[in-house]
Amino acid sequence: MSFKGFENELPDIYILADQAEQIMDFDHVLALNHLKEIARILVKKILENENVEIDDVSSFTNLAAIMNIEILPNQMLTTLKQLEYFDTNESSIFIESSQVQKLVMEIYDITVWYYKTFVNDQYTPPPLLLKVQKSTLVTPPEQVTQSTVIRSIIQIDDKMVEGIWESEKENMFYIEYESGETYRGQIKNGMKSGTGLYRWCDGSTYEGQWFNDSEYGIGVKEYANGDRYGGEWKDGLFHGKGIYKWSDGTVFEGGWQDNLEHGYGTKSHRDGYIQKGFWTRGELVFNKEQLDETKPLITED
Repeated sequence: MSFKGFENELPDIYILADQAEQIMDFDHVLALNHLKEIARILVKKILENENVEIDDVSSFTNLAAIMNIEILPNQMLTTLKQLEYFDTNESSIFIESSQVQKLVMEIYDITVWYYKTFVNDQYTPPPLLLKVQKSTLVTPPEQVTQSTVIRSIIQIDDKMVEGIWESEKENMFYIEYESGETYRGQIKNGMKSGTGLYRWCDGSTYEGQWFNDSEYGIGVKEYANGDRYGGEWKDGLFHGKGIYKWSDGTVFEGGWQDNLEHGYGTKSHRDGYIQKGFWTRGELVFNKEQLDETKPLITED
């Protein structure tokens, strides 16, 4: 995938784009949510480079600011507006994987434009090569492989650890720490990167994507106390779209930043009370009724 060229400078965009391509055959709604988040990231990055104030609450305000500075070609603006106004909860049955594939290519063009404009004006992008779309999900036949077990002293998390490494396929390992914690998954440059399952001594687990030893991308963490979070992560913290279920039955579904409710979301309490609106750093600042009154109107050119 050609987004890999942005892995080092734009890891948040690379991870979301990579996941979108992997899942758009069988979960194009979730893939579309990833593309929507990439669009919002790019809008913020462009505004930051143009020294325009960023609104951390309203993505509509940021989109309006991009339109006002007239820096992007019209076709790219149309793509950003299309993604911002997609409501996957209400229109999922009308979204086709072919639409998602087209939006992947359009987001790639915007990412290349951003990179050449603000990072490296000499950059020559490779063509975007998407995998062939399939109507059914095919599971390859199971292959039996001989594992190689190596016991050695290795450096993990900036400390020397004795672990058991079980090489099952490329970059796949099993690490058993002296503390009793375990990790089974991909390793790159001595760090957890890729996909993997980590188990803590208290029984908590995280299964999903990793980057440079931190939860980064899509993953699910189940806590020993019965709490559960499933969704997007960044640098080991809840960041992006996700659902947190407390053991007492309370549920929050929506945006997160630095482990706190941040952005649009709905919190359903165990007594039936529901809070819906925009959250900032864990606090509800606008309810749905207030948002309906203040949301700016953006029309097509």
